[in-house]
Amino acid sequence: MSSSSPTSFSSNILVYLQCYFVTIAYTLGTGILGLPVSLARAGLTPLLLMLTICLLTQIISIIFVTDALQKLVYIQLHGEPVEDNSKKDVKESYDRIPLAESSVTDESCFSDVDSAEERSLFSKTESSSDEMPAVNIFILAKVFLPKILSCASTMNFLFYFSVAGISYALAGSQAYAEVFHINSALTVTPFFCWLLNLLAVFGRKLVSPLVSVLTLFKGSLLLVAVIIAFAVSTTIHNKITSNFQYIQDTYLIVTVAIGGAYLTLPFLFTKINYVEHEVRYFRLSVTFGLITVYILEILWCWATLDVVPQIDPCSVSLSQTNNGTYCLPPDYTLQSAAENGEISTIPFTKVINLVYPQYRWIATLISLFIMVSITVSYLYNATVLAHTVEGVIASWWKESWNKSDFMEVKCQNVTSSLANIVFLSVIFIVAMFNPKSFVEVVEKLMSFAANFGLGFFMSIIVWKCTSGKYRDLDVPLPLSKVQIHLQYIVIVFFMTASIYDIVVWISESV
Repeated sequence: MSSSSPTSFSSNILVYLQCYFVTIAYTLGTGILGLPVSLARAGLTPLLLMLTICLLTQIISIIFVTDALQKLVYIQLHGEPVEDNSKKDVKESYDRIPLAESSVTDESCFSDVDSAEERSLFSKTESSSDEMPAVNIFILAKVFLPKILSCASTMNFLFYFSVAGISYALAGSQAYAEVFHINSALTVTPFFCWLLNLLAVFGRKLVSPLVSVLTLFKGSLLLVAVIIAFAVSTTIHNKITSNFQYIQDTYLIVTVAIGGAYLTLPFLFTKINYVEHEVRYFRLSVTFGLITVYILEILWCWATLDVVPQIDPCSVSLSQTNNGTYCLPPDYTLQSAAENGEISTIPFTKVINLVYPQYRWIATLISLFIMVSITVSYLYNATVLAHTVEGVIASWWKESWNKSDFMEVKCQNVTSSLANIVFLSVIFIVAMFNPKSFVEVVEKLMSFAANFGLGFFMSIIVWKCTSGKYRDLDVPLPLSKVQIHLQYIVIVFFMTASIYDIVVWISESV
């Protein structure tokens, strides 16, 4: 770190750690719980291949989205570049402009006293260099996409956040009801949704530290469960079979289990300064968070396959049996879990309770993991949704009113908060109806919305940022010539996933 940094090294480390843990929190959601169930026919080796490919494409997407965010900041500070004058030496002037201090969307909308940064944001002209403009997904799409595609992109991402919120609300209510032995999950839903909704809208500063602590806790719970599973597997000699003929079984679930990290980048980007070393460390923090998720998911799938039979309940052998063979009940397999729509923890705890009753406490441990995991996922999903909605309101307000006085800023804050309440209320109302057939649809919609958002909308943004007048903008951390050509890997992988998602949906509906 350079000596000119206005913040201490320790405070920067805390920011990078928050980026690391928030990435894990958002990515390590309920996808990991359904991942082993998809391995009934495919096995571990095809999963490793698909998971590794998906990890690489996600890391590439992080590199490109970070570059797009840098160029968004440049354009908002200096206006649209021209073809023959796209390189400007601005690093000296803007090296120390903090992103976090300038965005009104990063603070609580109902503060008692509006900060000077909030008031000056709306009086800033194109030539102003005192504040850093807001950064969010909506503005990113608005700057780099045509108007129609920009609107479609915003609708796609808002739709994704809403569907994800409904999924987490349904799963979270059930998890809390199970842990606290409440008969009806609907009794929990209002408390679960609105406590987290209010925190996401009005307690934005508390979200990242809270998410970081809860992520560390839930990661520890998962590691304990994995260690117990490997310990039990030394007695349960379950043969793991792999078959690449069924590799497609893991395709879509992998994109959900390790996907979506790029959606958190605009919000996290506001927490760093517009300088090379901080952008580099920011990108590394998010990348290492994604790699950690990759490792945890492999360990969990491996541990589950070591304990739970894939298809044949008689494929296990126990050390304590005389003949070395043992048949579990038919519903104690991953194939049975997949057919019944169960997550992987259900057959896992069944086997543990039957074969090793002294480890029954692991069921409680896994229930706590699910509860904390869904809580973190819902909270951060609601936060990113609120951040995006506020970006839409801020843009509309500035275009419609174009005023900068104190009361206008206050009215905009109130409007943003009300809009967030409306979106979050929709999530709550749908969750209260508790549509049981909705869960399967939610999983497919989440997969398609995330893959299409990255494979189509974000790919167009990346293509524009790496070509023409945007290619050589003097941003803190520019792309290398080799990195630029990697964008086509992202386009092919995620557009193929989107098309495959549609094909599977149609084939299942026929």
